[in-house]
Amino acid sequence: MKKVFFIISLFLVLSSQFSVLHSQNWTRFTMQNSELGNAVLAMACDKKNNKWFGTDLGMARLTGKTWTDFSMFNEKLKGQYVNCLTVDANNVLWIGTDDYGVIEFDGARWTEHKEQMKKLQMKFISKIAIDRNDVKWIGVTLGGLVRYDGQEWKKYTSSDSDLQSDFILCVAIDRRNSKWIGTNDGISVFDGRQWISYTKSNSQLPDNIVPAIIIDKNDVKWMGTLGGLVRLEGDKWTVYSTSNSPIPCNQVNDLAFDPSGAIWMVTDKGVALFDGKDNWHVYRPKATVLPDDVHRRVMVDGQGSKWFGSSLNGLTRFSGQPVMGRVTDEKGHPVQGVVVSAGAESATTGADGEYYLEVATNATVTIAPQDDNRTFEPAQRKLTAVNGARFGQDFIASSGMVAEGTSTERVVVNPYLDQGYITITMESAVAEVEFVNAKGESIRTIPQYKNEAKITISRMPKSNYTLYIRTAKGEKKLQFNLK
Repeated sequence: MKKVFFIISLFLVLSSQFSVLHSQNWTRFTMQNSELGNAVLAMACDKKNNKWFGTDLGMARLTGKTWTDFSMFNEKLKGQYVNCLTVDANNVLWIGTDDYGVIEFDGARWTEHKEQMKKLQMKFISKIAIDRNDVKWIGVTLGGLVRYDGQEWKKYTSSDSDLQSDFILCVAIDRRNSKWIGTNDGISVFDGRQWISYTKSNSQLPDNIVPAIIIDKNDVKWMGTLGGLVRLEGDKWTVYSTSNSPIPCNQVNDLAFDPSGAIWMVTDKGVALFDGKDNWHVYRPKATVLPDDVHRRVMVDGQGSKWFGSSLNGLTRFSGQPVMGRVTDEKGHPVQGVVVSAGAESATTGADGEYYLEVATNATVTIAPQDDNRTFEPAQRKLTAVNGARFGQDFIASSGMVAEGTSTERVVVNPYLDQGYITITMESAVAEVEFVNAKGESIRTIPQYKNEAKITISRMPKSNYTLYIRTAKGEKKLQFNLK
């Protein structure tokens, strides 16, 4: 029943009315404000940063803010399901349809392959992937895998090869030019000569239905399945599911990398962002302008914007860049209620000490936490040209010790004694720092101490110290005990 449900939900189309929604970095596109159909089935971005969208009503292009309905230019696309879109090295758009197979469009001329489509029974095209030799690998729903090198066509099926299943859902090309083929009955890998297959029975694949595969710069394979997200590095399998991660749903329908290498995924219950290690952020429909609907496609364009295509309710664009981190105390415990800001954007840390900000693409921002009762290490972080998600922008909160004296500036010493260092926060850029022991002896002097730099104290003699901080504005001091 699970396979049947997936097949039906992939092609199901119902009409729905939604108004345009804007929320800072989020924008909705529907039939009312674009040339889209209800269901967004495919997305691609060409070398001129034109965005192409395949829908249940044909194909549309977004250039800047201008929409064009390409169903008017090619009758074969009128009322046609466009299931996949791929751009080749020459900026030619390859279009996979239901009834008319594969169509090429170079911006002016349409090329159809009627004879081969009929001969090879190529209907319901699900995916077109292009390898490093410019060979097209075409997945056909219920029709196997087709290879096209520009001259010859060759079809592989489960009956004449070791292809795991003829129901092809996705195709990806790895660094060795091998083809990774996701089907409704597992994964097949083809290097041009030999086939290898992975299923639940011979691997740690959590489900045999594999709608999405992407491959990172280190040749690690990431797979979206109906059993969760899967990472495969060499022969090591890692599965992220609702039982062991924040992923919102085990049915992962599509995957895409952003420029930072973070993974964006669309599921049946929202969108998730994952750094590939430990950090997640989930975007649920009730907390964003995302429609409360199944999302089938995700794309990251050349400007870093994320696009999410839904099954029933059009398209959502997210143009911001996420910045995330934690605020903890010296012992690593989360600190709640700290306001963290970047320009006009601000967020307050929750019970887990985490904060989330959205900044503009390519922005240079300074992130700083604010709390009158605490100081922070570091006091701020400067991020330049933010392009892609930034995880791990963490801060350590400290109650600190306020130095007293003749200086008009506020000087705070942050004692990280268990870690073997202290830092001093002051308005001046440079100070003279002197440690004087209980006998009045000068033990250590730093003539050019820079604001917020670490001072190692782990090797200093154990004693009661008076710490002097001298700047152009005067002198301040405080006492502490180094046990």
